[in-house]
Amino acid sequence: MRRDGRDPAALEYTRWGSIDMSAERVRTFAAQGVTRIVVSPTSAEPDQQRAELAAFAERFALPGT
Repeated sequence: MRRDGRDPAALEYTRWGSIDMSAERVRTFAAQGVTRIVVSPTSAEPDQQRAELAAFAERFALPGT
């Protein structure tokens, strides 16, 4: 990778998770080197989707909350 001029530290490791995942699961992912977790709301209603995602972000003190 380095010989091709790429920085391995710039790679991101993305995993899928559930909207109700525990803090322990997030810590496990982080210990594995995960840099991004993708979650999906369970509701089909846009207002409820926003509420679910906002609650997730608040629970983990994500930027923008």
